[in-house]
Amino acid sequence: MPERLIKRLVNNMFREQIGKNMEVYIDDMLVKSKRKEDHTQDLQACFDILQRYGMKLNPAKCTFGVHGGKFLGFMISQRGIEVNPEKINAILEMKPPETFEKSRD
Repeated sequence: MPERLIKRLVNNMFREQIGKNMEVYIDDMLVKSKRKEDHTQDLQACFDILQRYGMKLNPAKCTFGVHGGKFLGFMISQRGIEVNPEKINAILEMKPPETFEKSRD
């Protein structure tokens, strides 16, 4: 199935959850909860929708019970979404340009 159709299908499936307790990008999903007590319910809502549409998760790509981690190249934590330090190391380690002309390269 073409990527754009998968994206449209998944966005439609989870339209009530996206931005609230889920983030979805094509076939990558993140279930998030404001309170620890709500997380089991939020996961169950995701599982119910997947079951309704006859879709399955790949257990090898699933991680449960974490407080943060990498998602789509960003670091996700209770503080929010942050840039992955591995992605910006080249910029942080750049030497400043010696002349104005070199700054334009």
